Amino acid sequence: MLGSVTSIGPAGRTARRRHSRSGHRLVSRIVVVGLLVGAGAVAASAVLARRDLGASSRLSTVAGATKPARSSTVAGATTIPARSSTVAGATTTPVPAIGGSASSDRPAGLVQAGDSKTACISGGPGPVLRQAELATGLTYNCIETYTDDDPTWADWANPWITSRTEAPFVAWVAADPTRRQLIDTQNLIPDQEETNANWTADCAAGDYNTYATQFATNMVAAGFGYSVIRLGAEMNGNWEIDSLGTTVAEWQQWGQCFAQEVTAMRAVPGAHFLFEWNVNEGYRDIPLADYYPGNAYVDLVGISLYDQSRYPLPPVGSPGRWHALVSEPMGLSEIYAFAAQHGKPLSIPEWGTVTTQGDDGNYVADVGAFVASHNVAYQAWLDSGAPTIYPLSRTEAPRSVASYVRAISRSVASSASR
Repeated sequence: MLGSVTSIGPAGRTARRRHSRSGHRLVSRIVVVGLLVGAGAVAASAVLARRDLGASSRLSTVAGATKPARSSTVAGATTIPARSSTVAGATTTPVPAIGGSASSDRPAGLVQAGDSKTACISGGPGPVLRQAELATGLTYNCIETYTDDDPTWADWANPWITSRTEAPFVAWVAADPTRRQLIDTQNLIPDQEETNANWTADCAAGDYNTYATQFATNMVAAGFGYSVIRLGAEMNGNWEIDSLGTTVAEWQQWGQCFAQEVTAMRAVPGAHFLFEWNVNEGYRDIPLADYYPGNAYVDLVGISLYDQSRYPLPPVGSPGRWHALVSEPMGLSEIYAFAAQHGKPLSIPEWGTVTTQGDDGNYVADVGAFVASHNVAYQAWLDSGAPTIYPLSRTEAPRSVASYVRAISRSVASSASR
């Protein structure tokens, strides 16, 4: 471990950048990150790679290719009504959903706004997914990807994953649309708004709703109308362009912005999205209520959860390590309690063993036990191929993979058979 790590959230971001539109930039970013030392080394490394996940998941790349233009207007859009959140056959007693667009009309094989316990993995159809399936003996019908590296509003509203030539996702979902789905991570704003000091106020006033409508329209047209949207993920960190500001007013405007965009997306015909409100563990202990959008706009409460912390932890393998990790401020226990208080299932959209901590099979077993015994909609291993987080590989992380298979295979089999 290189010093005390300030946050694992950025560690995840470096890894996940490999799956975004700008995946070709990963190599140069890793070289730069490799020069960093001390507390920020692992953190900065993961911040960059997470959003580069897209390049490795594409079937092919075409130099200088541009996305085809698509229609961005919707005539006669109607609001999608609220729906029931109960899931038949749940293995634990689900917490009734309050508000939101919960999911009785969703195909049973997809992630539900309830205790569906779906096993997902980051990446895309291709070598990384095949390696994970070979290592675990499992078949994944849920893939997490990232469209949160957008220079302009035009890029933001036309996510690269919807391209039938640039990405493999359209064909993959279409091959089995009642069982296959995407978890898509999307910022509240594109890069062009990063210098706009008033972006939260503008968004809270509804100024960006037209773009949200365009985004949803294009997702539905691509066959992604049942996706889970991780909107503004890890907002309590400081590594995303749409992170929380520094004042209570900005925090509240952030939540209002989330609500505005959700409302606009739900109004698109064919949109059956679940919206995930996802914090990063153990970072910026800001009162959750100050930026929670409200039950009507949130279907899942998520936490990015790695086996590392900005707070002191007992050594890997110590009996008290898991308790210390989940009990920290903004930790798993606090976020799960918040989700239950609001009648929402938990999600764990990013987790994995960090290479600086070693092959931590105990952590994997503990996460699996938590998922099995709590109201969890889905969990997704960040299998990015980046050096900061172990892949699901029996040669690189045999203990983690063995624990993963024991803990997760039952929920994967259950999800695949529904």
